[in-house]
Amino acid sequence: MGRKVSGEATMGELRELEELLQKDPDMRYKLSVLSNWPPAGNDNAWEQKTESALEKHLLRMETAFPAEELPVKRTGRNIRKLTAVLSVLVLMLGSYCVYLLMRNTPLKGNKASVAAIFTRDGSRSRAQLPDGTEVWLNGGSRLTYHPDMNNLDSREVTLEGEAFFDVAKNAAKPFSIHTAKMNIQVLGTSFNVKAYTQDETTEATLITGAVEVTLNDGVERIIRLLPNQKIVLQHNNELPSSKPAGQVDGYRVENIRYNQQDSLVAETAWYNNYLVFDNDSFEDIARKMERWYGIKIHLNGEKLKQYRFTATFKNESFPEVLEALKVTTSFRFRITGNDIFITQ
Repeated sequence: MGRKVSGEATMGELRELEELLQKDPDMRYKLSVLSNWPPAGNDNAWEQKTESALEKHLLRMETAFPAEELPVKRTGRNIRKLTAVLSVLVLMLGSYCVYLLMRNTPLKGNKASVAAIFTRDGSRSRAQLPDGTEVWLNGGSRLTYHPDMNNLDSREVTLEGEAFFDVAKNAAKPFSIHTAKMNIQVLGTSFNVKAYTQDETTEATLITGAVEVTLNDGVERIIRLLPNQKIVLQHNNELPSSKPAGQVDGYRVENIRYNQQDSLVAETAWYNNYLVFDNDSFEDIARKMERWYGIKIHLNGEKLKQYRFTATFKNESFPEVLEALKVTTSFRFRITGNDIFITQ
């Protein structure tokens, strides 16, 4: 931020700073405060302060160096000359930095083509897109979109990770979500998309409204989801040979299940700060916990990875979650910094 305010930041540093500002709104406020810091005055009082500061600096130089090695005599005339030279250098440097920024910065009104929202593992965030759509991002997710989407013919975003969308209704401009394995188009609805590239499946869960899902597998087909349905696309495109009627290789459509005790939906409970395991394998649970708590879990043993659990947690720490899972299955865990080692 200091290099940006002083005009010394390179274009690469400016891009990096913009990414950081997207993640941390508090940092944007700090940058605003620094950018609006009042410049030094150009009156006699400022000149006197400058000369006084130079006087003190030259006194320190006289103490540090022998008198015969000191190249400048401490006189008011030399101080004024030095001040003038420094002022010219600062002016030239500032002008050159402004020139570089103007040469490499788009003109006002030509906004950047892509904006992005990031969440790291161990955090969740909520954001509002320019069209009014509300988005909740789960840990380890990235959402990109055009910042001027309201003036485009369609509203399109790209997701890597997991997000819950409450789409602002606009029949004239469809809302589209692009992932590595599927595309989803809606007019106005609420739904969840889980599209982590390292997972074995990509899922879209519809809560209200209607959506159309197009698979990115080279086959022209559109799957329409009804409320309380979800589509599960397997990344390896392998499914059992005995499939229900109407099921196509590579994906399945199924009804979502509500928990009768608390009416939670496992696929969307995360954005209400619930960590839910619904007959999940220990290997899948480990991935969920890594994103939820920002930790690294090491499972030792293939048998251990296949253990399955059903549970709901809210506000528990990861040691508390592991202790709860140990009630039904015998395993040991060891915590070393940010790494969790789990053995039989």
